[in-house]
Amino acid sequence: MPRAGGGVFGRNAASVLEIKPSSPFVVFYGEPSEAQNTELTGKLVLNNPESMSVKSIRMTLQGTRKVAWHTTNTVTPQPISQKHYFLNENLTLFPVDGSKNKAHKINAGTHEWEFKFKMPSTLDESIEGLPTNWIVYSLKATVDRGYISKPLTASSHIRIIRTLGRDLMESQPMEQINEDIWAQKIAYKITVPQKNYIVGTSITADYLLIPLRKGVEIANIKMELIESRQLFCEYAGRRVSHTTDVQVACTEGMMPENSMNVVPEGVDDVDQLFDECHRFQMTLELPKSLKHCRQSVDTENIRISHKLRLYVNLHNPEGHTSQLLVKNHVHLFISPNLPPREDQSVSVDPEILSQQAVQDEVNQNAPPTYGLHQLDSLYNDIDPSGFMTPGAHASYGSSGANTPFYEQSTSGSAEDLASLDAIAGGGPSSIALQNRLQDLDLNSHGSHSRFAPTRHHSSGNSTPHSRPNGVNQMPSSSYFDAATSDYDMEALSRTPSYNTAVRTPARTPISEDLPTYEIATSRPSSPSRTPTSRGSASPAHSLDTLREETERNTAINSRRESPRRSGDDGR
Repeated sequence: MPRAGGGVFGRNAASVLEIKPSSPFVVFYGEPSEAQNTELTGKLVLNNPESMSVKSIRMTLQGTRKVAWHTTNTVTPQPISQKHYFLNENLTLFPVDGSKNKAHKINAGTHEWEFKFKMPSTLDESIEGLPTNWIVYSLKATVDRGYISKPLTASSHIRIIRTLGRDLMESQPMEQINEDIWAQKIAYKITVPQKNYIVGTSITADYLLIPLRKGVEIANIKMELIESRQLFCEYAGRRVSHTTDVQVACTEGMMPENSMNVVPEGVDDVDQLFDECHRFQMTLELPKSLKHCRQSVDTENIRISHKLRLYVNLHNPEGHTSQLLVKNHVHLFISPNLPPREDQSVSVDPEILSQQAVQDEVNQNAPPTYGLHQLDSLYNDIDPSGFMTPGAHASYGSSGANTPFYEQSTSGSAEDLASLDAIAGGGPSSIALQNRLQDLDLNSHGSHSRFAPTRHHSSGNSTPHSRPNGVNQMPSSSYFDAATSDYDMEALSRTPSYNTAVRTPARTPISEDLPTYEIATSRPSSPSRTPTSRGSASPAHSLDTLREETERNTAINSRRESPRRSGDDGR
């Protein structure tokens, strides 16, 4: 940061210009086609102890790309280098109208200006760590103080990170399984649990090795990470390229001593190979600096990919050594939670990684898997009447008092629908309809309880039934005024809220096992729909009434037709 020299009379007048971005890095989630545009925001702070004249204050967002290498297919290696400023955006902060012809006086003190740059999702991500190939972004601020005074300048490094898409981060890891029989010597199953890894973390592989040939011994195990770099640029009127493979991480060692699994004594039936079976894991630590290992990128001029190679050395009985090689592609990315510092090193915090792992597990298990639906289990070998709802077999009232539970719902309908089913084929009789309409009128007006409506009889001589709460029924001759009813229609029509439904205890709590046969059958069932001795006609009685009405109508019609026939005979 520039500092002014000593002022008059020995006073030190130093003006300080500082760029304070809201975040030192810009994050894009996913590829350019799926990522969303974002913004780079922040503040420019000017601290001037004395008043000063300023013509303009402007900021510049700049992106620079450099690609360079030496040819290897010529007698004398030729250097190829290309540097390009592919992004250059200017923003004037002061004066607001953009005029630069005259100077403006700024008083002493601290002044702040907010800035904002639009960042399209098609921008290349930052590539750092290689000495001659990189893509970097920077912010520059300039305070123009006129022709005589030296301008104040400041700069800030901005890093663009392109991480995994949110849908891919929340999905299951892409497991890579390598399983085969190699040269009739060894059967192997090497599993790499996922494909995407954060720069600076580690890669763990699971091994299952079974020697098939007698005398074959498993020797050294090796893991290495190869970084492949592809460079492209325009040279002599054509597009040229250069490819380099570099080992960036490696580890090797022998199998653990306790890796062998054998058939336990006394076990005859074994569904998998245990003899000479070796199970173990090996971990490859990734470099924690971008100077040694970069992220996987795919840009127009620089492409970086990574391959994981796993070697298994075998000692043959003939004396020579064979080597099994397994290759897997892995994708390294920079996590916004573990961004590189200014020295390009990555500090891996185990607590952040554990929190991220827990969050990923929560995202993967929401909604719950099928095995976690304990309330979906059904009772076995019991009568489902009164327990299954809706549509239980052989039970007209299977829903009844079971759904919804307790007081969150009004009482179930006690309407006798069986009579309608019995007479639906030939049409209801006038007496049956009259009885049903009378019951409907009484049921709609004669309730003294909000949750237990009373039931009336059309026969005035019969004794009224009583509900379990002890409220007696009034005779059918009683007349009720709708204005004096105790029904709370607003409460009856209100749907229970989600919180109410959650608070309502289920019939089978998660903490309990399924009920036994005795407990299940001892619980009260749903209200029965068997016909009672009320005014509504039973199916048999309805059929008899219909038959009587038919015979009476036939007799009346016969008497009406008889005079007509006698009159015709007289004429």
